[in-house]
Amino acid sequence: MAGLEACQSDPSLSAKLEVLTQSLAQAQGKLFPATKLAPTAPAAVDMMRRGMEFLAQALKTLQDIDSDSPAVGTAAKSIALSLKALHPAIQNAKDQAAKLSVPPPAKDDGTHSSIPASVNVNTMLNMNTDHQFYNGFSENIDEGGIFVATFDPKPMNSKVIVNFKLPGGRPVTARGNVHWVREYNPMTPDVPPGMGVKFTDLLPEDKEAIEQYLKQRAPMFYDDGV
Repeated sequence: MAGLEACQSDPSLSAKLEVLTQSLAQAQGKLFPATKLAPTAPAAVDMMRRGMEFLAQALKTLQDIDSDSPAVGTAAKSIALSLKALHPAIQNAKDQAAKLSVPPPAKDDGTHSSIPASVNVNTMLNMNTDHQFYNGFSENIDEGGIFVATFDPKPMNSKVIVNFKLPGGRPVTARGNVHWVREYNPMTPDVPPGMGVKFTDLLPEDKEAIEQYLKQRAPMFYDDGV
């Protein structure tokens, strides 16, 4: 709330206050109930994670403001410090929960039932979102994939079904694997954390729609070393 108070002190920032207030209110709405739960409770971890996402939205709003007002710097610093404090708290809660969990006994019936199921990931793209398509040297999008900005990326090689909408509302569903992960770095809060999902199954018509979108917003580059 220190960040919001700093912005409220500068009348020139009034146009951005509504968006900023909404993001911070949503963050508070997740973080406050989390303090009433056990730190390792799945609901607490999820609330903290969602709170971080709303804080990241607020930070991006501030970073997009073209102003030399010292209030912007004060607000951004306050939010960045909150993100810096929350990230290790979430990671510690996940580690503790993993230690307390007991894995089910392994089956020894000759089957391959341990193959993980696909995880659904829902998102929406626009010209200002942190979600973004990526490709490598081939510049072929069906050999690349989509970067999903999130503070809770799935493990490497996880099977993922990505459901997203392109500008204009066209829905796309694509299968993929988590090919790379970018962890949150408090030293570079403007660089969003997330995961790169490499497409393994993309319909021709969806590929065409994505390529039309990429004429407006070029994909990011990712070199997988191959």
